[in-house]
Amino acid sequence: MTMTFICSAEASQTERGSKLQDALHEALQDYESCQHAEDPRRAGKLLMTLPLLRQTATKAIQHFYSIKMQGKVPMHKLFLEMLEAKV
Repeated sequence: MTMTFICSAEASQTERGSKLQDALHEALQDYESCQHAEDPRRAGKLLMTLPLLRQTATKAIQHFYSIKMQGKVPMHKLFLEMLEAKV
């Protein structure tokens, strides 16, 4: 769900993104209710961790980018390409 963050300005894209998010949310609810019936709030707890996950990912990207800029540690080319795509 964190990957489906909607940042498009077009209404049709936003609507499709919202439908995808709704479908993923429903799938998560169904899965959690079947697999973890003893904790009915588990899906909500998972959703509440998403902002922290996004914040942590941003800090990790910043950290690796600073390491890249220092040039002290060799990095794999694929990793560098992925890092550049995020910055």
